[in-house]
Amino acid sequence: MSGTSPTGSSTAQKGRRLGPALVAFIVFDVLLVVWAIWLVVSMGSDDPEGSGGAEPSASASTPAAVEPTSDAGDGPEPGTETVASPSGNITCEVSPSGAECGIASLASEPAPVAGCDGAEGYVVTLTSEGVSVPCVSAEDRPAKADATIGILDYGQAVTVNNFTCDSTEAGMKCTDTSTGKGFTLARAGITEF
Repeated sequence: MSGTSPTGSSTAQKGRRLGPALVAFIVFDVLLVVWAIWLVVSMGSDDPEGSGGAEPSASASTPAAVEPTSDAGDGPEPGTETVASPSGNITCEVSPSGAECGIASLASEPAPVAGCDGAEGYVVTLTSEGVSVPCVSAEDRPAKADATIGILDYGQAVTVNNFTCDSTEAGMKCTDTSTGKGFTLARAGITEF
């Protein structure tokens, strides 16, 4: 019975536990390493079409971060770039097949639309077919961009195949360069062209 006491045993067990701050730090580091590996792999992948996948335009001084979303069953289409406006109010996904932007906060609530239980005006999509504005329920409205999404500073653009989104002080402007069709999304609403 000599040599150890209940107090000594308790102290030894406490010495083996990691504090919550250290555990959070380790988890953050692991996630950061996984994200960095994923980013390097996704940036180095070859595009079979030879279009180079996602290519920021010459005006972009830093590449936008790629951020997968869990909305689609298998994640985003390969080559997809996810970027946010400097305010974080607008988030866009630009992929080889189109661009989709969502806005968290509009200057005023969009007018009701017959057959839409939510609202139109919070999400806008551009494909080779043109621009569409889907009905979005209150639960599915976009949120402000989180810190993991790359910021596209004013004056910068991101291009994937023939779809380009430019960050401007007037909003996010996305264009299908092969047709000239597109939209601008801002707090004032959606403007199609």
